Amino acid sequence: MLSGLGRLIVLGGVSFCPGPRPAITRRVLSTAASSTRAAAAAAAGEASAKPSASAGRDEYLIHLKDPGNEVEILRCASLEDLDAAAERYGHLPQVCFAGESNAGKSSMLNHLIGQRVTRSSSVAGKTRTIDWIVVNNKVVLTDLPGLPARDGQTSLLWDNVFEPLFQCYMESKIDMRAMFFLHDSRWRVSSPIRNFVDEMKAKHIPLLLVLTKDDQLENPNQRLVYYEKATRRLDFEDGMHMHYAATNETPYGRKSRRQLLRYIETFVEAGSREACRLKLEVITNLSIIYTIC
Repeated sequence: MLSGLGRLIVLGGVSFCPGPRPAITRRVLSTAASSTRAAAAAAAGEASAKPSASAGRDEYLIHLKDPGNEVEILRCASLEDLDAAAERYGHLPQVCFAGESNAGKSSMLNHLIGQRVTRSSSVAGKTRTIDWIVVNNKVVLTDLPGLPARDGQTSLLWDNVFEPLFQCYMESKIDMRAMFFLHDSRWRVSSPIRNFVDEMKAKHIPLLLVLTKDDQLENPNQRLVYYEKATRRLDFEDGMHMHYAATNETPYGRKSRRQLLRYIETFVEAGSREACRLKLEVITNLSIIYTIC
């Protein structure tokens, strides 16, 4: 589980390997061991409707104690870069993060890992590569370029650069288990976004909707209205979804971080994409039963 990460120690800079190799950054992230018991207790308390890590385990995919976590970042800007990344790490279980530009993918990944590992910006289309974040040589978290923004300012970039790169990624020989699709709760769902989600469902990609930034809506009634509109438009009224706040300053942000990390653990432990899809169905049904009761 990714939790309680602390100081960033840079062991090496960006390196370029001979031939078609993506740029690589290697880091080690040290951790605060005192958070281990608190995170485990929180996970156990929410297990009734959410996935949890194996009981009694002392070590997770992401270490909770020193000497820290080794993080290797491969920024793939071309088809050759993707081929090279797949050759090196295609055997590792992988979860990817997609969504409209400025939905909060990069900020969420930085929050999950506890340090700045992706480029976050208020400017749409800042992520112009497919970033493979290899953690402890056990799991890959992939930051995908943002889908065209509502104002259309990244449409040409998506059509000419990002979409061919994304399609190559989806067709690569990798062990991609599931996709987290991020949507800013305050935004109206556009037709291209709806079409993208429908396409991923048609491909039988295990899909979990992550609604972001609703902590910036002060009125609870307003949050509910935006939430209902987004889930209805994306046809996720009966699908698995969660809320996320990329901050450790509030209990809401810390809780959403633990919850998403448990999903990652669950997907990795599932063993295959089909097993992940079945687990999501079970979790969704349990959540519906829990809500009705």
